[in-house]
Amino acid sequence: MSAGHHWRRRFHVSTVVFFGLLMAAPFYWMVINSFKSSREVVAYPPTWWPTEWHFENVFAALTFLDSTAIVNSVIFTAVITITQLTLVVMTGFALAKMQFFGRGALLGLFIMTLFVPGQVATIPTFILVRNLNWIDTFMGLCIPIIAQTSFGVFIFRQFYISMPNEILDAAKIDGANWGQIFVRIVLPLSGPPIAAYTAVTVLTAWNMYAWPLISTTERDMRVLPLALAGLGQSFSQTPPNIAMMAVLLSTLPIIIFFILCQRYFINGLGGSLKE
Repeated sequence: MSAGHHWRRRFHVSTVVFFGLLMAAPFYWMVINSFKSSREVVAYPPTWWPTEWHFENVFAALTFLDSTAIVNSVIFTAVITITQLTLVVMTGFALAKMQFFGRGALLGLFIMTLFVPGQVATIPTFILVRNLNWIDTFMGLCIPIIAQTSFGVFIFRQFYISMPNEILDAAKIDGANWGQIFVRIVLPLSGPPIAAYTAVTVLTAWNMYAWPLISTTERDMRVLPLALAGLGQSFSQTPPNIAMMAVLLSTLPIIIFFILCQRYFINGLGGSLKE
């Protein structure tokens, strides 16, 4: 190993470690403040480690979190993930392997929508949802997000293009139809991109704030990010350590989910983007 390569490697590792610590610092600060007393949180100079761990903050934060918002977030995330994943997998496969009239134009339409900022469609989408009387309903909350499938269709289409046609031809010779080919052959081979897309969709849906804020007005339809925003607005009534604990508790499920799926997430994106 040459000296130049050695120093480049050290520089790359140092850069990754530096930015990793820089990004982890706010999360670390939130975690330690979650277990401090309310007085220690605002103390100056700040302490980088709790002088006394207050585990009762966990139970106090649970009383501030709206159980309805938690249930709504679970339903919202599950419906969007399952429905959107089903649509993009089937559409991506059809655009990659099935021959039909207008396939190229349909693919071009999907690609064109990738270049349209989502904010452009916010007001027209809201007007449509309002005219359909879907305000404060799960239909109005979920369907506009489910319809945003262009990126997923493109990812799965690229993945299925790299799948050898010989596998599908052999199944056709054995008498399998398209449905049997898709269920018995294609889906078992689609694990990495499915896991990757699921991770991205779950992260996005769980943390989504803007559209739920626009499409809901009733407290019973709030999702978890809206409930947490309410804690910030009532900061004088909610102790800062309890507010941080509430944020931490709402973040833990998604962190655990991502840690469990990160191997599939990385492998899936790497594999699905290759021709």
